[in-house]
Amino acid sequence: MERRRVEDVDPFIGVDGENNCLCGPYLPNSIVRLGPDTLPPHLSHGYDSSRPIIRFSHTHVSGTGGGGRYGNVGFTPYTGMPRFQLDPYDKGEEHAESGYYSVKLLPAAIQAELTSTMRTGVHRYTYPADELAGLLIDGGAVIQVGGDEPGKTTGISTGGYIEVLSEYELAGRSDLRGGWGHEFPYSVYFYIRFDQPMQSYMLMDAGGVRQGPSVDGANCKASLSFGDCGVLVAKTGISYVSAGKARASVDREASAGFDDIRQAASNIWEDKLSRVTVEGGSREHTRLFYTLMTRLFCMPSDLGVDDENFAWESGVRHYTDLYALWDSVRNANSLITLLDPQLEVDILNCLLDIADHTGWLPDAWIMGHSAMIQGGSSADILFCEAALKKLEGIDYGKALKQMRKNNEVPSPDTWLYGRHLKDYHTLGYLSTDVKKNCVSRHMEYAYQDWCIGRLAQELGQAEAAADYYESSEKLWNLWREDLKCFAPRRPGGEWVTSFDPESCLPDSWNDPYFYEGTSLQWSFSTHHDFHGLVERHGGAEEFISHLDRFFDGGFYNSKETMLHIPYLYIYAGRPDKAADRVRECLETYFRAERDGLGDNEDMGCQSAFYICSAMGLYPLMGQDLYFLVPPLFDKVMLLLGAKENPTSLTIEAQGECSGSGNRYILSATLNGKELNRAWVRHKEIAGGGTLLLELGAEPGEWGSLIPPSPLAEWEQGKQQLSR
Repeated sequence: MERRRVEDVDPFIGVDGENNCLCGPYLPNSIVRLGPDTLPPHLSHGYDSSRPIIRFSHTHVSGTGGGGRYGNVGFTPYTGMPRFQLDPYDKGEEHAESGYYSVKLLPAAIQAELTSTMRTGVHRYTYPADELAGLLIDGGAVIQVGGDEPGKTTGISTGGYIEVLSEYELAGRSDLRGGWGHEFPYSVYFYIRFDQPMQSYMLMDAGGVRQGPSVDGANCKASLSFGDCGVLVAKTGISYVSAGKARASVDREASAGFDDIRQAASNIWEDKLSRVTVEGGSREHTRLFYTLMTRLFCMPSDLGVDDENFAWESGVRHYTDLYALWDSVRNANSLITLLDPQLEVDILNCLLDIADHTGWLPDAWIMGHSAMIQGGSSADILFCEAALKKLEGIDYGKALKQMRKNNEVPSPDTWLYGRHLKDYHTLGYLSTDVKKNCVSRHMEYAYQDWCIGRLAQELGQAEAAADYYESSEKLWNLWREDLKCFAPRRPGGEWVTSFDPESCLPDSWNDPYFYEGTSLQWSFSTHHDFHGLVERHGGAEEFISHLDRFFDGGFYNSKETMLHIPYLYIYAGRPDKAADRVRECLETYFRAERDGLGDNEDMGCQSAFYICSAMGLYPLMGQDLYFLVPPLFDKVMLLLGAKENPTSLTIEAQGECSGSGNRYILSATLNGKELNRAWVRHKEIAGGGTLLLELGAEPGEWGSLIPPSPLAEWEQGKQQLSR
């Protein structure tokens, strides 16, 4: 019998350290992301392997850094008399798989099992024989990240209610505020149905225990007793609109028994993972590959069409927890475009719908509000890439107008929308008057201008294309030739003299010049002009030496903004060195362990780096190029395009690629034709086919042709537009 792909998924990979991935059950792009929360202080996802469990909650982010959000509607089973104060539980026999989590809560010896649907969390608690079964419902539960301020940079309960509807039912609302990105309030509605009748209940708020079947205010709780029931199943619907919608989700999605719902969740994941089949890799590589595919499709949350979007109705499928595009744009959106293009189209149309209702494209979108912009507008990059890859069903004319607005219209709030434009327009660069990350923002603005120009070119708007291509060349206005890096300039044009390209002040999040990295690290982010970067380092050999010093000196780490750097050897004609560095990164920063990722997972960003690099096909954000390196597997089969009528792309390595010896491409063919370059265009593989790679233990002469320059392509584009 063929091994199911879900058998290779280990939800505990990446749960600890800075990885912050969920071990509890969720479905692709589901609202409910159910899981255990451990004793505070929390990490952003609420869990730490080394700490005891305090509850199971229904809403989580996964893989993000920053302040906490969610961890709402908490359940804690207990034995004995009804009460509100419970001790944390040690974990015994902890187990997780796709769509399922279980643990024995010690010393109470309660077996807790969790599974989920898109909008419901399903719990099964098995209590010791002859023990009274209790369950604490915490309507004010929320993640508490240590060192963050509740109500601002981490969550806080501000209100809500709990109501006992019958001996089998309970409903409520949690009002909350705070977390990464913004401080706007939000509400989570819930409806709970039990398979056993409540024998008694107590309700309390911040002021103490209250009489009657309902309670309201911040930090509402309900302590429920089910007598000597043995096993209790609780099905919880979650909604952002109403308790009625939460109840409807339970009726629609969770009418089956626990085991059937668990099996259905496993089948849904198997179907999703079946878009890619890998053969011939090591067990660890395979476990990492399929586990990280489940991370890729964790966020954002699909709210349906005019269903769970509490802010407006527009006939457009809506998503929340875009957390954030600044991360996923690096590679995850490109991989989604390959594996599930309709999802990418739906996300981009959601961004346009948000712009229709708020006036601006978001860079992060959480609970009905734009959130912190970490650079420029990453949506500009996504729309350009989608157009170049011929994704259908997107109004690219509307997208271009919104993209141009980012460059042309002053923002009412640069924390949430648009750009810092004054310096950029008048000086040609962001000066130190922009107090946070002025240089890295400038670099991102320049690339986004190129993306605007490229989309304008694609739409036949030659004048706009020329203007924005010219604007994109502002990139080099902050290049400091003597340091061979990008550097800050004051409004008068002088360079900051006390500047160190290898350090951040006071830390990488609050550095005045660069965000989450140093100048040395950021100075490889010239995506629309890697040719210019090579030239400014003195040519190919000098650029190779610079890359070698960067890697050998320990300056690379697995941050979003650096993930493309190993592939830049290809722009110097050395795909063999790219192969070495990519393999080095895979071996250093990815392990099938609880702290096995090199950094925050970041909305599919780390996952896509591993998946794409392991397949040997790595995308360049905003463009239609993929770089080629030796895969980790002997054979990779991808189903591309629409789910109903996919095409098949096979990447096959001739030579044992999973062995340590054969790690260089000696020759390649694409659909039987010789391919003597380490890159392909999207159109060359979108229709499927076979990419054959001959591998060897020593590098050869293959692949020295460097990828084309986007700016040089504009010269060709002008000729086509003029005709």
